Amino acid sequence: MRSDHGAGKRIRNRKGLTIFELMIVGVIIGVLAGIAIPVYLTYLKRARQVEAPVALTEIKRLESMYFAFSGGYGSLDEIGYHPSTMLRYYKVTLELIQPSGGHPAGFQATATGNLGSDLEGDVWTIVQDGALQHVQAD
Repeated sequence: MRSDHGAGKRIRNRKGLTIFELMIVGVIIGVLAGIAIPVYLTYLKRARQVEAPVALTEIKRLESMYFAFSGGYGSLDEIGYHPSTMLRYYKVTLELIQPSGGHPAGFQATATGNLGSDLEGDVWTIVQDGALQHVQAD
């Protein structure tokens, strides 16, 4: 009879993980989550930001067409601005710049949204010459 029979029996009866092995797995998952979640949120914010320049560029295009026919700039309803897809992250406003008389001499469209959990919003603007600016980053 062999004397190592008891050692083999102990190895065969071992089931599950030790607490130390579970702690190591927990640390690895925590480190991966600590890296992956902020990166994911950054990409998500950048993807949502696309909505503002697209909406403002559409307003600029419609204002240019309206100007060609009327000689001035118009409100969102007058130019026929109805986004093809509903804006989910931004609210668009339009300010007409009034001259001393006659048609509006210019405009500034603004898209404002809050893409994160902070208090500061994300603000984009465009004016009649087509200058698109990211005024305030979220």
